[in-house]
Amino acid sequence: MKVNHSLTVFGAMLLSFSAHSESLRCKGDIVEVGDAKVDVYRKCGEPAFKDSFCEQIPVKIKQLNGTYRIVEQCHNVDVWTYNPGKGQFWTNLYFSEGKLREMRYGDRVETQE
Repeated sequence: MKVNHSLTVFGAMLLSFSAHSESLRCKGDIVEVGDAKVDVYRKCGEPAFKDSFCEQIPVKIKQLNGTYRIVEQCHNVDVWTYNPGKGQFWTNLYFSEGKLREMRYGDRVETQE
């Protein structure tokens, strides 16, 4: 089977770009997925907004009779929202177990607060 190496390299570049595209610059430091909450706070300071919610995670529990039962457990997720400056995008940081797990970008910041 013939493999197109240029497509393979391009695909690897896209995966690499998407993995590194989730970052936030704060006061010259870069915050990335996997950073500890305390490090994000140290780099970026107090967020513009804070929120949290319970994320229901299904867990399989084995019963005494050998069958399994699915129950949902609550895992706390903290959401910090930063205003990176006029013309940039509001950035929502999602933390689980003290680590940054995801970044989502919102609307463009219209004015500097």
